[in-house]
Amino acid sequence: MLKSFAKSAVVAATIAVAGVGIAAPSASAASVTVSVWGAQGQFDNNPGNGAASWIWAYTGSNYSARLDYQYYNDNTVRHLDVNGRNTSASANLSSDVWRIRICVPAGAMDGVTWVCSNWS
Repeated sequence: MLKSFAKSAVVAATIAVAGVGIAAPSASAASVTVSVWGAQGQFDNNPGNGAASWIWAYTGSNYSARLDYQYYNDNTVRHLDVNGRNTSASANLSSDVWRIRICVPAGAMDGVTWVCSNWS
């Protein structure tokens, strides 16, 4: 019996580490930062300023960047666009954010083909 229990525990731990069956992150995630090609994006679901969440994007040396964010309550995806090198923008949101990714144009002033970070 004990041997069977120990084996089950090892299997369960292996599955959890592999990411199988893990629930989606909760809306209470404090802060997440993503980056690609020097551009950065961040969200905070506990900004301390009265808003439900806060997002921020920075272009770095890119001509523009787009922060894609997905609301936790209804999975709606929206965007925060930032234009100009070394420019940033932020916004207070009325709902918690589930995940974000930052994107930059693949070519100079391309604006059509985007290179994006993974969703985090």
